[in-house]
Amino acid sequence: MKTETLIHYELVDPTAAADGAPRADDKQPWVDLAELHDHAEARVPTRWGTLEQNEFLLDGQYRLFADDPAAEDMGLWSLSQSDDKGRFSQPPALTVGFSNPHTSLGLTLVFSDTTGDWCSALSVQWFDEAGGLLAAQDFAPTGPVYFCDRLVQNYYGLALTFRATNKPYRYLKLFKLIYGMVEELTGDRITEASLLEEADPAGMTVSVNTFRFGFYADRRFDLLDMSGVYSVFQQQQRVTVRQKVDGALREMGTFYTDTPEVEDQRAVSIDCIDLIGVIGQTDYMGGLWLDGIAAGELLGEIMRSAGVTDYEIDPALAGTVVKGYLPVCSHREAVQQLAFAIGAMVRCARSDKVRLVPVPTAAFTVIAPRDKVAGHRQTQRRYVSGVEVYTHHYALTGLSKDRDELFRAVCKAGEERVMFGSPSTSLSCEGAEIVESGVNYARLRVHEEGEVVLTGKSYEDQMSLGGSVYAARLPAGARANVQSFEDCTLTADPQAVAQRLYDYYQRRVEDRGDLFPVAAAAGDAVELQTKGGMTLTGTVESMDIDLTGGGIAKAVIAGG
Repeated sequence: MKTETLIHYELVDPTAAADGAPRADDKQPWVDLAELHDHAEARVPTRWGTLEQNEFLLDGQYRLFADDPAAEDMGLWSLSQSDDKGRFSQPPALTVGFSNPHTSLGLTLVFSDTTGDWCSALSVQWFDEAGGLLAAQDFAPTGPVYFCDRLVQNYYGLALTFRATNKPYRYLKLFKLIYGMVEELTGDRITEASLLEEADPAGMTVSVNTFRFGFYADRRFDLLDMSGVYSVFQQQQRVTVRQKVDGALREMGTFYTDTPEVEDQRAVSIDCIDLIGVIGQTDYMGGLWLDGIAAGELLGEIMRSAGVTDYEIDPALAGTVVKGYLPVCSHREAVQQLAFAIGAMVRCARSDKVRLVPVPTAAFTVIAPRDKVAGHRQTQRRYVSGVEVYTHHYALTGLSKDRDELFRAVCKAGEERVMFGSPSTSLSCEGAEIVESGVNYARLRVHEEGEVVLTGKSYEDQMSLGGSVYAARLPAGARANVQSFEDCTLTADPQAVAQRLYDYYQRRVEDRGDLFPVAAAAGDAVELQTKGGMTLTGTVESMDIDLTGGGIAKAVIAGG
């Protein structure tokens, strides 16, 4: 079995594309310049047959030019064409304006790499907020994907002037404009690559999948060189991981950089987290839903608060109505509370999305004896005789006219943020203006220094047993072991949650051992076969994969 690891590492300004407004006058009428900022790796220029000199090769790989090119993914095509020497008499230009300052190591230009066409001479100018020139440089690309190496900080505008094409009588064809550098790491340049993915079928935890990789780099990666890469290094740079197994390509996940290390100025190692880890670094301000809210709607609210659009919820779960409360917590914790209440498993392995899905019941794949490295061990997990799930109900304290003092202090002029110890409503304030509020907080604007008093009505948390399942009869020699769950402040069907957890705990056989590269990921249901002809049907709870060591994975599979 032959394996190969491929790592796509972006060192880009992650906000520049969304903020940039491109403009070009010399362009075909059907051009949509927004396509320049679509950096999806799956985007590949189509081989269009045109009347440009020697452009339409009759090798079966070119398509007749589109009847409606505006409906196609084209990027920027100039209206003018280069001459017999590949020069433009009036060079096409592209400008990009930004509303915020941006910093990048340079620009990556992707031309028509499928047809071997590119701009062979161009100049770039960078401008400050007032329109003053920050930097300017000429470049002579030597291929269809070219990095314009120039670190510029805090620019508000760009101007690219395209002077020539590498072939005569060609339109300018710019497919992508990337604000930074992209490293494509393969082969011996990778020094390490390890991937840990986990999933909890019980929904009690939402694990962060992690990826660590290392590679040999040039001096731009010297941590002590403040004119190099790390002068503009930003966390949460996108890293896409793939693995080839006997030539077949597998997606291994999308991650975001966390912290870099450099050894001897050459060996770079970077720790990464997945999208669940990213949303675990920001706060959700919570809420109270006494009348209920659909799970899909609540998930959308949590993800919008986190600034994330890459998420999915299974249609079978999206309409489930949940009631209850969420305190101020991380977005990751909020997703876990929701998943536990509706019986979902949260998955991010081998994906660029956070997904809430039902726990799989049908096996995704069969792991045969030939897929296993010798030395697997099976153990029996502790017996659980019952499950109790407690629910939380919220009611206003005291009489309807009673108000609680939520905050009292002498405050200076400016803004003050107040956090509540329990959910509260009907807020009023003396000495300051309430500019924003929720059940867990209030943001106040103090116009002049003085005492500020914030009052409101508080809710009391009343907890009760909402669902329970107990063994009808204890096995011989077993002791009662009831697991209680009291911390989920959202509820949908607590009895169903109790039954689901009880059934999960009865799957007590755990298999630990190494696997050769298999298609299964953490969270998949599998059938694990033994040489003795027995089969363990269970869920992959974790995979610790050494991608540079042949893709061998230390796996934990639990079932029965």
